[in-house]
Amino acid sequence: MADVHFISAILIQLKMQLPYSENIAYYKRLIAQINTDVDFPAYLNHLGYKLLKKSAGSLEFGNEEDRLVLNISRNPVTYFNRNDSTDKGLFFKFLRKQHDNFYQTVKSGLEIIDRTYALGEPSLALAKKVENSKSLEENYNIVPLQKPEYLVQERGLSEATLNNELFRGRIFNAFHIRDNGGKIGNVAFPKYDLNGNAKNYILYNKPYFDRREKQIKKFRLTLNKKDRFLFYSKPIPNPKNIIFGESAIDLLSYHELYGRPENFYISFGGSIYPEKLAFFARLIEPYLGNQKIGLISVMDNDRAGREFDIKVLSSLVNRNHSNVYMEHTIKQGGIMITAHYVESHRKRIAQDKNSIEANLISNAESNGLPASTVKSIAFSDKIVLEFSVEKLKGKLNTPSKPVLETLGKLYLPFPFSIHKSNGKDWNEDLRESKKNSFIITSKVVPGRVKIGDKIELKTETGPEGAKNQGVIVEIKKNGVDCDFGLKHTYLIPFTAIHKHFWKTNIRTKTKNNTRKIKTKRTLSIS
Repeated sequence: MADVHFISAILIQLKMQLPYSENIAYYKRLIAQINTDVDFPAYLNHLGYKLLKKSAGSLEFGNEEDRLVLNISRNPVTYFNRNDSTDKGLFFKFLRKQHDNFYQTVKSGLEIIDRTYALGEPSLALAKKVENSKSLEENYNIVPLQKPEYLVQERGLSEATLNNELFRGRIFNAFHIRDNGGKIGNVAFPKYDLNGNAKNYILYNKPYFDRREKQIKKFRLTLNKKDRFLFYSKPIPNPKNIIFGESAIDLLSYHELYGRPENFYISFGGSIYPEKLAFFARLIEPYLGNQKIGLISVMDNDRAGREFDIKVLSSLVNRNHSNVYMEHTIKQGGIMITAHYVESHRKRIAQDKNSIEANLISNAESNGLPASTVKSIAFSDKIVLEFSVEKLKGKLNTPSKPVLETLGKLYLPFPFSIHKSNGKDWNEDLRESKKNSFIITSKVVPGRVKIGDKIELKTETGPEGAKNQGVIVEIKKNGVDCDFGLKHTYLIPFTAIHKHFWKTNIRTKTKNNTRKIKTKRTLSIS
């Protein structure tokens, strides 16, 4: 419980409505205190929400309109609304919807801290978990990498990359304690603390067929709830670039495609929230004194990856620029970024706006886009940028890159850039670079079918719900034995084959010379 006299003093100040733009740090502290000190579950119960579900790490409340899931394993508690995908975040965001303006929200939040809300019914209290079985950590033996098959065969990574000095000793196998022969070599990436101690592991392996639900599922497993820690490559003195992305596999893929020995890699995993950003800031802080170092974002080339870019950039600006505080709103493909200026720095607003517009106009012209692609508005205390990713997506592979790099150049004391993959992520690009190309034919000629060729079935899915494309491993009299990435191969009759894919190393004769089949007649498939 916060000190009563301290809260009262703050409430008196709020009656004066100190301007946010002149007191950014002050209000940030208040919001952080509200998010941390308010008893979120008890407040929902006070509002009439009913507890619908509970587990060791979450509580789900509902009323006629909302289904709110609280992640109580985090501090501060986070939430999301099952009925509204845009309604998620911390307590202050939930409270903001109930008030007309920002100052009323802060005042209300501080008053809520000072109250006591009883959950009322004993049944609403979390039941103590009885540990009759072993935890996930106890169920797996973590050992140095012995079986890299998943990374090499399924993800296309070379053993040279896995043994690179930056990653050697930082990739492991995780064998289940019931796997006596060590047959299933799950791959485990550690999540380290600042001292390089592994605090958690993320396990990967190829998709498996769930017999109970009768569908193919991804294998992803986190061994405990210490999620704020990050996987990072072996620290090196004076790295040239700090490269951050989503999964560790994407970082390995990027390194194999474009990496250098002087890079330092950091993986955020599949989510970004304040605790992770704070850890990231502490991790890179010792390197930022080097004026030559650059930060490069290699987040996935999708909507989530673009949102992660904005979150990281905002966090970097807010920690490294004492006179500007950046906020952002992302909704239905539209992005609004606001840079708030402290009073002593506002004389730069007009100059900074002109600088932003000059950079964006130059970029738009070089890409054949209208100059009005990004809307910039200067106020007395802030600059607001608005643009639509959906409108740019068809014209630019990386629609938000020009805007974010421009802001990074203006507000950060070190270079900031974004490098996007051609496909969804860097591992997709890596695998695409190693694929064989195939010539498509819809007529299956048994005598021309070879081991290593691929086939596509007439059905939309393959055996056990797998993809409908398989690799030929053996040729029979009336069909072919194919590998669909499952435990067993399947015999496919010639009559069930829709398409046959030949490798492009087959050459065709022309009248004057020998040439390869034109690229337009080939297709790359996974």
